[in-house]
Amino acid sequence: MKISVISFTRAGAKKNLELTAVLQRKNHQAASYSWYTFTGRRLIPFKSFRLLLEDLWDSQEVFLFLGELEQIAGAYVPFLKEKGEGPAAVVMDEEGRFLIPFAKGRIQGLNGWCQQLAGLVDATPVILSRGEKARRFEVDAFARKNGLYIQDLFRIQTVAEALAAGHTVGVYSDYPVEGVMPEGMVGVGAVMADPQAGEGRPPECGISITDDWEAPHFEKECRMFPMNVVIGVSCEAGSDVLGLRQLVVETLAGNHLSKERVCAIYSGAPLAKEPAVTELAEWLDVPFFTYDPEQLPEKSEDGARLCERCARLGSGNGTCLVQGQGGADMMVSVYEKKTELGF
Repeated sequence: MKISVISFTRAGAKKNLELTAVLQRKNHQAASYSWYTFTGRRLIPFKSFRLLLEDLWDSQEVFLFLGELEQIAGAYVPFLKEKGEGPAAVVMDEEGRFLIPFAKGRIQGLNGWCQQLAGLVDATPVILSRGEKARRFEVDAFARKNGLYIQDLFRIQTVAEALAAGHTVGVYSDYPVEGVMPEGMVGVGAVMADPQAGEGRPPECGISITDDWEAPHFEKECRMFPMNVVIGVSCEAGSDVLGLRQLVVETLAGNHLSKERVCAIYSGAPLAKEPAVTELAEWLDVPFFTYDPEQLPEKSEDGARLCERCARLGSGNGTCLVQGQGGADMMVSVYEKKTELGF
């Protein structure tokens, strides 16, 4: 999910960075925006709230504001009325005590998402719309909440129709999924199946959370891929833009990795404005982050290259899928972040 965390004070800027880090660990594409007098290396400054909203309106799914609800709503609601439906809007106080969803926007399941985020940051969710009725499992809301890429969007309707007709829908996952199984759904496979239920024929329709592009687990399958892969990049200044892109494509394909699983690119601070890397991030539609030398782990005994060290740190010391590949002028490495899913 694409999320902009927006703050207006020094205290808000500090909390901004904490929230953004949590969201990125959950595989969201989160970025920090701060009023221009309270910025730092990882904070993107802005001088006009209205211009910031205009710039981000069509590309973001959630605005997470830090501040007082009354003041933020007073500035945001007129813009919302003028522009029409846009990103969902959520407010948190600068102490991080309360989380309030106040504009649903284009996404579904906002209240549930806020409750999950509140649990991660030890905040209290304040759900304003108490009259909302319980709804059936929603594939798109589940995918957004968990940072999953849906291979075939038309299958969302297939699952919805099966549930509406009272048919059982299966859930297969290569990763554990925490929480209570939604009504009308049953787990299949080694990870999801209830050991007390025994083995049987899987339902005709189901969702599949997997790294595998090949074998389907249901006749009518809505397949999702976790966006949990980060790429570390190192290259010389002035490197060929298409050359770096081709190296990444070949590295992913050669290791049976889909580019849709990529959630971020990491490199060293000197390459922050290197066109080959910034255009790669734009082509993949993922955020690009850099580390100063003192932030990076020391070279290990196996002589880990810069791209590997950046990818390792960016993945939260995840699993190395591809060690440094390339040549003397450019190299890439691929790491997988720890994946946590929940209903």
